[in-house]
Amino acid sequence: MSHAFVPYNGTAGWSGTDTSEQRALDNIHSGRELNNQQKALKFLKSRGIDGGTWKELASATGWHHGTASGVLSVLHQSGAIVRTINRRHRCKVYVHQDFKDQVTHCKFKRREKFCPHCGNDINA
Repeated sequence: MSHAFVPYNGTAGWSGTDTSEQRALDNIHSGRELNNQQKALKFLKSRGIDGGTWKELASATGWHHGTASGVLSVLHQSGAIVRTINRRHRCKVYVHQDFKDQVTHCKFKRREKFCPHCGNDINA
């Protein structure tokens, strides 16, 4: 992985505030986002088919919930990892793509956005 996956306007996402947007941009420019994504991939690859949850990733890295869950969500969206149908300690379990054929997993699904005029799903 030579560059960070940045699906949200050139970032890995932000909450909508100007400070959150600035943090997201800083993370891209400093290389922190790429580093975090690489750490998460390495963590999940080391766990094999057992995978990991956001809590386990946070515990291993010292990250808070937002960082750990955000990185997992973006990597899931990118296809680098899959989310299994399993839960561990009330958390969803993610597995590195190298092990995806050995687990039952679900596809990343964007939230439905409906057209205010016709009612159809805009993402479809």
